[in-house]
Amino acid sequence: MAFGPHEIDARCRRMPANHNLRYFSGGITRLSRISGQEHKDICRILLGLIIDLPLQGGHSPAHLIRTVQALLDFLYLAQYPSHTDTTLEYLQEAHDKFHANKDIFLELGIRKNFNIPKIHSLRHYIQSIKLLGTADNFNTEYTERLHIDYAKDAYHASNRKDEYPQIMTWLQCKEKIIQHSNFIKWHLLAINNASVHYS
Repeated sequence: MAFGPHEIDARCRRMPANHNLRYFSGGITRLSRISGQEHKDICRILLGLIIDLPLQGGHSPAHLIRTVQALLDFLYLAQYPSHTDTTLEYLQEAHDKFHANKDIFLELGIRKNFNIPKIHSLRHYIQSIKLLGTADNFNTEYTERLHIDYAKDAYHASNRKDEYPQIMTWLQCKEKIIQHSNFIKWHLLAINNASVHYS
């Protein structure tokens, strides 16, 4: 890490209270399995955390700040619910700015290369948006919700021993209850419609 986990976490703890920002009392460097919402909350404060920190070895922090700013700009622009040629130009500018300044991570010894699939995929966003539409649903939030419904709740209903068959039985039972409930609603609606029609 460019600034060290202790300084980043200390800055998180020193953040003043704010109704619009999440307060990370334990810092952000020890977080694991970050949810989509936590990622958004970190993005809101990240630039403020590093803005005036000096880098090791006397390196200027300007390139690092430009890189982080460009990546954040790219993330926010990519989430637009609609795009024009102008917004896609902004997206391309943010992408180019990131790549123009990213070598600071190599100079600081943080990375040895940028063979990262997510970094590579950024270059395909504009073409994907032009071909397939906006990227505002290029995230896992919806599937995370399904994971809670279909995996966590089912696991908690098991006795945690040989849980897979129990989870499958629980899910099948839940689906049958939903189907039966829908059938009853449909049947009652049909009866009500028939009585209205003949009366």
